[in-house]
Amino acid sequence: MNAKIVLICDDEEGMRRYLKKMLEAAGLAVETFACGASLLRRIEGGSPGDAGLLLQDMMLPDTDGISILKRVRELRPALPVVLMTAYANGEAAAAARTGGACDFLSKPFTREAILEVIRSTVGPAG
Repeated sequence: MNAKIVLICDDEEGMRRYLKKMLEAAGLAVETFACGASLLRRIEGGSPGDAGLLLQDMMLPDTDGISILKRVRELRPALPVVLMTAYANGEAAAAARTGGACDFLSKPFTREAILEVIRSTVGPAG
């Protein structure tokens, strides 16, 4: 990913820690966020192009993944977004893709599954 940062937004601390540890072990820089508001502040204030991927949970205490996705499309249209959820269904996946997500993952997922999504979205990641 060439020094790009993976942004992870998930309200579950365990999921944030798991993804951060795994992705850092694969050589990626990672920033984590527990709510949509803090993520959007980061995206609004960050340097253009410094983030290479957003892993976004669908259900957050302050908003939902589709709302975040719409806002990210306005602020950073080229930022790849992968939505994640423990409540997967065809309707959620369709809304994610229609909204501009590049992929959709159902929790729980394997290390191999998340790394494959990263490879297919932004290039090699360990």
